[in-house]
Amino acid sequence: MNSDNGNAGEAELMFEILNFARTKERRILKQQLRTFGKDADSIVEKLVMREYLKKVDKEGQEFHSITNKGLNLFGDRRKRNATIPDELKSEILEKLQDIIGELRIKPWELMFHIVCAVGINQPVTTEEISDYLQKNFPEEKGLSRANIYRYLQRLRMKGYIEYKKTVYQEQSPYMLSEKGREIFGMAKDEATHKLRTSEEWDACLKRVYEIQDEREKQDNEALFHSLRDGPPDLDKKVMAWVLFTRANVLELKGNLQDAEKEYLHMESLCEEAGDTRGRAYALKGLGTTAFKLGRYGAAEEYYNKCYRIAQHVGDTLLLSDLSNDMGACLYMNDEVDEALKAFEKALTLAGSDESRHASALYNCGLCYARKEDYAKARELWEESLRVYQGLEHTPDIQKVEHNLREIDRKEKHEYLENGLRKAREFGTTEEIKKAYKELVEFLLESSQTTQGG
Repeated sequence: MNSDNGNAGEAELMFEILNFARTKERRILKQQLRTFGKDADSIVEKLVMREYLKKVDKEGQEFHSITNKGLNLFGDRRKRNATIPDELKSEILEKLQDIIGELRIKPWELMFHIVCAVGINQPVTTEEISDYLQKNFPEEKGLSRANIYRYLQRLRMKGYIEYKKTVYQEQSPYMLSEKGREIFGMAKDEATHKLRTSEEWDACLKRVYEIQDEREKQDNEALFHSLRDGPPDLDKKVMAWVLFTRANVLELKGNLQDAEKEYLHMESLCEEAGDTRGRAYALKGLGTTAFKLGRYGAAEEYYNKCYRIAQHVGDTLLLSDLSNDMGACLYMNDEVDEALKAFEKALTLAGSDESRHASALYNCGLCYARKEDYAKARELWEESLRVYQGLEHTPDIQKVEHNLREIDRKEKHEYLENGLRKAREFGTTEEIKKAYKELVEFLLESSQTTQGG
């Protein structure tokens, strides 16, 4: 069952319970609730949370009463003897599905609860964290051990938790880092807001990267013409580079499976002809297609093979490209610290090549942004921008400028929110109004800017 179907089923049961209470003296008794099945108790809890029902204990009898908010769902059909037309029922079900969606635990909320589990019980293992979450959120989907482990990895990558190294246990338990203790000490709303903005920043960067990559692919595609067949009786080394050009064209057209076949054919020919350099470029092409297909482990293997050959032939610029490529694989696998090392190596190997230098600087900036060190990310991106402007490479200039604007927006957003929070705690009514007005104006302006592209 998918989540939408699950929501629809829950919404239907919510409607039946509320409608029953509406028609039965605005209440539903405990014994009556049992007739709605085993999921009725958890559904009622959700309706109580959203104030559509309230729990009543009157003269020793427990029951749930439908509230005015619950009755308002039925509009002018709220009276007990009124029938509910199909159109109104559909509207109510749609609202209830939205409510269910809002009640689902969000990724940043789950990360907050993991931080709490570690903070309360540290040091704590993955299994103990899983038990804590299952106990506290028994109805929640997506709390498999594998999924929890992924969230633990994200929190560790972002520096909120760390391993307590032990020599006598198979599994190293987790502890809060200084950054994690800061989250643990915050109120829930403030902590989840901080975690949420971090997650949204990652998604924003990924979207920008994908858009710019697509634009660059379209620009490059116009420069190539498809090579259907090479001339007959070509030398194997020459034919290998014909295959390389053909694979490049297919890759630019997005036909990655066929490009992969051409690169494999090229590698085979180069091996037969003893063309070591050609084989290195075939392996690099295989790594690139695997990366674009989302097979990051396979891409890393191809890049590592290519790296050994590039070292053997002494191709420094190819080594720089490969360090960048391997860093991208590590970055996509959330191994940000290792990715940063690879990008820094690419930067060193780039030497005087300005295009490679700018690309490595940009990628280092991505890592620092993921680590939430926005000051360092800004420094690297500004340096990268200066180089790209010198090269007059418009797509990359736009990409970097966009990221710098995002940092400005994020920092201003946080500044205004902090200002409003302080005004509410310590300020006068006028100071609160002023802080609120500034924040709203900023959000409206940001929304218009985003919609305008």
